[in-house]
Amino acid sequence: MSSILASLLALFAICGSAVIGLWLAPKLPEHHLTGETGTAVSVSMAVVGTLAALVLGLMVNSASSSYSARTTAIEALAADIIKLNRVLLGYGAETAGIRDGLAAYARAKANEISRPASTTDEVGVTTLHELEALNDEVLRLEPKTDRERHIQARAISILENMVDARWTLVEKSKMVMPAPFFVMLVAWLSLLFASFGLFAPRNATVMAFLLLGASAIAGCVFIILELGAPSQGLIRPSADPLYQVVRELQITIVRPVHGPA
Repeated sequence: MSSILASLLALFAICGSAVIGLWLAPKLPEHHLTGETGTAVSVSMAVVGTLAALVLGLMVNSASSSYSARTTAIEALAADIIKLNRVLLGYGAETAGIRDGLAAYARAKANEISRPASTTDEVGVTTLHELEALNDEVLRLEPKTDRERHIQARAISILENMVDARWTLVEKSKMVMPAPFFVMLVAWLSLLFASFGLFAPRNATVMAFLLLGASAIAGCVFIILELGAPSQGLIRPSADPLYQVVRELQITIVRPVHGPA
């Protein structure tokens, strides 16, 4: 279920419950709508509201963590690509082909991240093979001095970090909200708004603010699902760090700067 569809379903369910409460109020006997009854209903609904708010808060925090982890992984991957390129430059001309492959990998990974997951392979098999090929090429280097051996070991270490960042991107691509959990949460909120409608005056101001409250909750559901699935939908981490790396690598390839890694 898409985040837009889920948020719209939540909005309709909550608004519908409020309307049912407004419709039901005149049909109940007077003694069902006394102040004591309203107080009892308010106290019980306060428990439901607190529970729903707690669950929503935890879900927002979890979704935000998933989004932040993916953003951090993209930035770490971009930094590691730059570091690996500098290390390979320090090795010498023998790594020119590897650096070309590294630039191609950076470009492919940036394009992969900038596309929604629904239009690409979530595991990113193509870029995985490119990264594994880079690792194999670094391992095939034949260092002749202690300095070259140190650079090779450093390059292998950076590649391992790139692999870790890559799998973080895969693992943080989607946070699944089970359908029964979503239905239960919407049911809690619908019950809460039905109680609002039951005891609220029937006028345009009340209905407008009930609609705004339901819209705010639907927006919260939308944000949770969008942040929880940062590889698809409307809100995705930017691939700009990787595109910036691609531009820097192109400059480096044209004008290599030999120096210490």
